[in-house]
Amino acid sequence: MEVFGQNPNQIVDGYSEEFESAFLEHMKRSHRFSRVAATVVYNEYIADRHHVHMNSTQWATLTEFVKYLGRTGKCKVGETEKGWFMMYIDRDSEAFKEKMKNKRARADIVDEEKQEREIRDRLRGPSS
Repeated sequence: MEVFGQNPNQIVDGYSEEFESAFLEHMKRSHRFSRVAATVVYNEYIADRHHVHMNSTQWATLTEFVKYLGRTGKCKVGETEKGWFMMYIDRDSEAFKEKMKNKRARADIVDEEKQEREIRDRLRGPSS
């Protein structure tokens, strides 16, 4: 208790990181490419006897945690009349890396075209 009293934020942050990491690992293994109810994932996660308890983290509710995952871009989340649903965003896969590479390449092409137009407009001079 004395250690917790000296630096409570460090301990809560540590448990929060452990919880998030383990929860996302479960999502990655069990529901990598599917949209699933947050409560389903959570119930599967807590079925493990050795899980990190959410009450030792910075999140008071599953909804807060799910919204956090959405804000940080780790999962796609959405609320429906049936509750919160989530989908794991696989940032490690080759498909994701290829998609990001293509997105950067398209952005570069657009930038180049924009610069070329600006140069042409400057060369033409002011039009009256």
